[in-house]
Amino acid sequence: MKRTVTLFIYIAILLSVAQAASPDKKVADGITLFAVASLPQGEDQVFLSDSVIVTITLYSNVNFENIKNKSTKQPSVKHATIHRYRPGRRLSQDVAGYQGKRYYAVAAEQYVLTPSDLGELTFPAQQYDVVLGVQVRSNDPFDPFGSFFPFGRSQTQQVKKSCSSAPLKIKVAKRPRKTILELQQSGAMVM
Repeated sequence: MKRTVTLFIYIAILLSVAQAASPDKKVADGITLFAVASLPQGEDQVFLSDSVIVTITLYSNVNFENIKNKSTKQPSVKHATIHRYRPGRRLSQDVAGYQGKRYYAVAAEQYVLTPSDLGELTFPAQQYDVVLGVQVRSNDPFDPFGSFFPFGRSQTQQVKKSCSSAPLKIKVAKRPRKTILELQQSGAMVM
């Protein structure tokens, strides 16, 4: 009788451990994901008829597996022309800092924007569906090191998320005239 109870308890423990190790285990939602539309670093305005590259960068605290732009049409901005920059290029993931924290970063898309009128332009928000690869530690009862050491086996679980960039305000200014000194330094003939 004592042996039967012991065997029953042993089987119950194995079943509870096996359920904890099942692949259907949900990932805790501590995932950070956001998109930022920006001009090249240091620029806050564009001169009339000049071109500028608008980059939409996705940031996350876990690896990117797949990225898809939910917007089917190319963005349009009143009083500006927009062309996709390097379409069909291969995306690469880097580790980058943003506001004092480190994230996985992908420059999802880039557009060349050429304004045709003075004032302020608004580059529209872009929406993305993203598949992220989250590392989940193994709770396999037959892996003696999985639950005790940080170098135990881990599995990647795919998590689907969506994010959107905020609309980007861009100032369009008239190019300032050059002074006589600047013209002379550039090699132009001044009379």
